[in-house]
Amino acid sequence: MKPPWLTYMLVMSGLLLEPAVSRAQVTTGTILGRVVDHTGAAVPDATVSIKETAKGTSRQYKTDANGSYYVPFLIPGAYSVTIEKRGFKAALHDNIILQVDQKQIVDFSLDLGEVSQTVTVTAAVPLVKSESAELGEVITGPAVRSLPLNSRNFAQLVYLVPGVTTGQQGENLSGASTFNPRAASDYNALGSQANTNAWLVDGIWDNEYTFSTVLVQPSVESVQEFKVLTGTYSAQFGGGAAGVVSVSTRSGSNELHGEAFEFLRNRVLDAKPYQFTPYTGRQAAFQAQPVWRRSPQARSPARTQTCATSSSP
Repeated sequence: MKPPWLTYMLVMSGLLLEPAVSRAQVTTGTILGRVVDHTGAAVPDATVSIKETAKGTSRQYKTDANGSYYVPFLIPGAYSVTIEKRGFKAALHDNIILQVDQKQIVDFSLDLGEVSQTVTVTAAVPLVKSESAELGEVITGPAVRSLPLNSRNFAQLVYLVPGVTTGQQGENLSGASTFNPRAASDYNALGSQANTNAWLVDGIWDNEYTFSTVLVQPSVESVQEFKVLTGTYSAQFGGGAAGVVSVSTRSGSNELHGEAFEFLRNRVLDAKPYQFTPYTGRQAAFQAQPVWRRSPQARSPARTQTCATSSSP
């Protein structure tokens, strides 16, 4: 019989490790499926090889008694899946794009033959997500690095997701305040409150606890992709009661590469706002004058306010 203190330590260890496992599932993906033969019968104990294309790394698993396999904690990217079983031809499904927090179903039907023979599966993966009822969209890396962003703030791209609208304009949450260092990162997901959103970077909470806006903004070059969840998501995202943004950063590959950028913003390159466009007709009723001037008709010093228009990016 185990002593009581040992049982207590095992229970506490499980409670401490469970959040870490849940966080890992937030920014990784899962490939799962079922392997059957040409008659539809399950193929147990088949070897499942998962290969990451960019790095060339491979993992091997076995199908269970029902012919099913489940491979979690995969970094988003391109993968290939190979199934091998004695008495059947090997089956290969290549160019599987796995996104953040995605469960990709890849099923196989094996043909009789030698293992040395390989059948390449070209059928597309299912587009309907029958394994999850969550609502949300993934913003890919090329979109993050190609679309125009104000001040290189990736959080502005959350508005590309259906059901996401901007928060109250001019409030502290919107970043309009001069003392707000977070920039614009508030949003309403399906009408929910902006101060109940959650931000995660590689499974780590990145919330500013006062307004629930993003605390640390990853560089645009470091973002591989991010997913915006708007509703009916898993309980592992328990930190947010409204929308959840899960960011996955780039992990590199076997090739040596780098990126450089220049960020230039000044008045010379800015477009003229509407009120400063050239006016070819009648002169405007009000001319820009100093804001404060001394009235020549007044006996005592007085101040007269005139209309002036200014704009800043």
